[in-house]
Amino acid sequence: MGKSLGNTSGMALGTLISRLSGVVRDIVLVAAIGTGIFSDTYSVANSIPNIIYILIAGGAINAVFIPSLIRHMQDDHDGGKKFTDQLLTAISSILLIIVVIAMMAASLLVRIYSTSQWTNQDLHVATIFALWCLPQIFFYGLYTVISQVLNSRDVFIVPMFAPIVNNVIVIVTAVIFISISVGQPNTSSVTSAQLTLLGAGTTLGVIMQAGILLPALKKSGYWFTPKFGLRGSGLGKVGDLAIWTIGFVAVNQISFLVIARLTTYANVVASQAGLVEIGFTSYQKGQLMMMLPHSIITVSLITALLPRLSRQAHAGDFDSFGHDLTDGVRTVIAFIVPGATLLFITGPLLGQLLYGFGASSHQQGSSVGVIASMFALGLPAFSIFYVLLRSYYAQENTKTPFFLNLGFNGLHLGIGLILFHYVTISHKVASLALAYSVAYTITAIVTWKRVSRRHIASQSTDLTRHIVRVIVCSITASLVAIAVHVAIGQLDTASGFFALLAKFSIEALVFAVVFVFAAHRTHIRELDALQEFLNRRLRR
Repeated sequence: MGKSLGNTSGMALGTLISRLSGVVRDIVLVAAIGTGIFSDTYSVANSIPNIIYILIAGGAINAVFIPSLIRHMQDDHDGGKKFTDQLLTAISSILLIIVVIAMMAASLLVRIYSTSQWTNQDLHVATIFALWCLPQIFFYGLYTVISQVLNSRDVFIVPMFAPIVNNVIVIVTAVIFISISVGQPNTSSVTSAQLTLLGAGTTLGVIMQAGILLPALKKSGYWFTPKFGLRGSGLGKVGDLAIWTIGFVAVNQISFLVIARLTTYANVVASQAGLVEIGFTSYQKGQLMMMLPHSIITVSLITALLPRLSRQAHAGDFDSFGHDLTDGVRTVIAFIVPGATLLFITGPLLGQLLYGFGASSHQQGSSVGVIASMFALGLPAFSIFYVLLRSYYAQENTKTPFFLNLGFNGLHLGIGLILFHYVTISHKVASLALAYSVAYTITAIVTWKRVSRRHIASQSTDLTRHIVRVIVCSITASLVAIAVHVAIGQLDTASGFFALLAKFSIEALVFAVVFVFAAHRTHIRELDALQEFLNRRLRR
């Protein structure tokens, strides 16, 4: 456990700073463009490059690149240099072609991912944003590939810090947008200069995020040499693995498309009814609030763990594989469950604090927080599922994750469409987040049973006790924090930024103190290991 914490501490710090700067970016963006229809045109357009990249190449790169690199670095006489050059060349060429095709079809793509209730002006603004943002596809790919090459060479920290540059550039862009805006922006009043500023600034951030990795790549001992010949590269096996992974992300994107159309529709309907404007942007921000603890803890852990699992799987050492996988799951549970519980009880307050100012309002911010609370219900299952899937990828098995993911998306859409149809207009977007959580909980349980039969069976009883202890400690801490919340609400009704910040800080601090005390009393060893690790660092 201590070793895992040591390996992931630098990455967790980088991820923490990156995610916190990302939160600041989101706060400033919402303050600049709000959560109404105009913000949805920007959010949809800025999501399309990510969607296309992940659909075509991103999933395959993330899932099969590291295991393949590890195998070639160990087996090839040149340490995998030729294989890496060929793979980078092939991926870069594919991504450039995709960018050109996507930009030619920008208007069509916007129509696919938005509601038919948008006006021609809404579509026009979204298309302009899309034309600015679509080149990001190439640079997302460049960032991911270089990060994977660095990870395969045990260089983890630099890629975790790179998104900070992106966030800073977007923050500056949003601040400039605020300074040149008059009144709340909408698709009819926004100027060409404002559209250019937002679009160009957003894409510049992604370009710099990728570019900043190049010095680290050279320092790691590898430098890219284009190689267009694929013969003898071993890419055939990667292609076979990637087919299922592409299917995996294709299913995700079908689900995303439905969610995008439903949430943009909900925003238009709410606007027409004179209700709080909550739509696609609000759904995204609520999900990002949920992703913060996942990114800091789970992603940092599994980024360091996946290369080790891949080596163990390649060597056939499944005893060590099962032990390390179990250790990873335990760590995720110990930190994600209390994080999710805190987010659930403080979601509306945190939403007001983060997204209730500028072009937005307290009501809109609180509604985003309610969406985040619904996402928080499924955060533990989401993180556990994320870890368990990587155990399949480490064994270069991409077929099973495809069918598991197919089941999740079927549940998500099925439950989501039912809830969306029956709930009131104000709760339609939150109902989709609740469906997401329920679907992930069911899927994680099924996946757990499959993986535990082979790798975790011998430790399943201890793991169950661990889960129960963490849940009991989290509930205890939440009850005390809720009591404090009620007491503060009776004493102080102020709703300014610093008043909200003080309320959230007090509630979060109370929750943390009670949880740590309860965890220590119930002997949750992951927290003890963290304390020992921090003590060693402080002594140094």
